[in-house]
Amino acid sequence: MATALTELSDTFDNDAKKFSGGSIPATYGTIPGKDIGSIATPLVSFYTAWSSPMHKAVDGLRALSKLLGYVADAAEGWDDSVAAQYAAGPGRSPYQEWKGKKAAWDEWLKTHPDGKPKEGETAPENPGTEPPLHYTKTDEYGVETDVVIKIDAAGNVTEQTVTITDHGTNYTEHTTYGENGAYHTTTTGRDGSVSTENVQVDASGKGTKTVVTKDGTTVYTISNIKDENATWVEVPKPDPPYRPPPGGGGGHQLK
Repeated sequence: MATALTELSDTFDNDAKKFSGGSIPATYGTIPGKDIGSIATPLVSFYTAWSSPMHKAVDGLRALSKLLGYVADAAEGWDDSVAAQYAAGPGRSPYQEWKGKKAAWDEWLKTHPDGKPKEGETAPENPGTEPPLHYTKTDEYGVETDVVIKIDAAGNVTEQTVTITDHGTNYTEHTTYGENGAYHTTTTGRDGSVSTENVQVDASGKGTKTVVTKDGTTVYTISNIKDENATWVEVPKPDPPYRPPPGGGGGHQLK
């Protein structure tokens, strides 16, 4: 839609310019006003009357086109981020599913060393010994989600990469996990832009999150990341330092 509005504004602008210099637009170029007689004067007057509102409309269309472009980019990035988090979230990750089944199977083996159920019992599924660390899913629209994870000796996820491929465009989130809920995520958008989100958490649960995007850096803090009622609060940005105007005239001077 943003592209269509840009094209429409360009069309209006080009048509308006054709009336300049006393010429009248025609199917094939323009005709000098003097060549069409008395009708030229009212046509030029008509142009004079609507040219200013039309130029304002053109400016408005271009501004709206730019705004819609920003909205579309933001919505696309948000959709990708949500999709990536959903694909790798608990209950949807094959690895997390495997962990649950493995825990149930190990518990079963404590009372059934041979793994076989007794009469009237139903054994849980044996998920095998190798966890799924790489899996891919393609939805009904042809969008592919690829997830690669790394785990430590205790089975905790230490690193994860989610790549969403949507008809030739790629969105990637690479996350490394630390202690106490800390993590660092690097995101590469479909347009190639790179952003980072770094979360540091101390032993008490107090955390700091630093988000760096093409628009700048934003810092947040949280009192206790383990408290479900606690929320991230943005740290106010400091005012920019005073810069005297060129030539040193006017304004307040720093003491």
